[in-house]
Amino acid sequence: MTHSSDKPSLPDFGSDRKEAKVRMLTPEEIVQLRQDMAESSAWARAELKRRRVAKNQKNSEHGIDDGIEKGCSSN
Repeated sequence: MTHSSDKPSLPDFGSDRKEAKVRMLTPEEIVQLRQDMAESSAWARAELKRRRVAKNQKNSEHGIDDGIEKGCSSN
C-alpha cells in the first residue's frame, strides 16, 4: 500500500464504524495515563505481596514447605 504522504497510515475501520476514530493523546492525557499506570502497578505489586504472604502463612500453618532452605545451609 503506497501513500503520497510521509506519515504512517492509520488503521481503516471501515465507513460503517464512524465511532471508531484514532487520535493522538494530549500531553495532559499522557501524564494522566502514566500516573494511572504507575498507581495500577503499585496496587498490583502490593496485591501480589499480600497474596504471597497469605499463602506462605497458610502453608506454614499446615506444615507445608516449598523445600527451599532460607538463609541456612543444610548438612
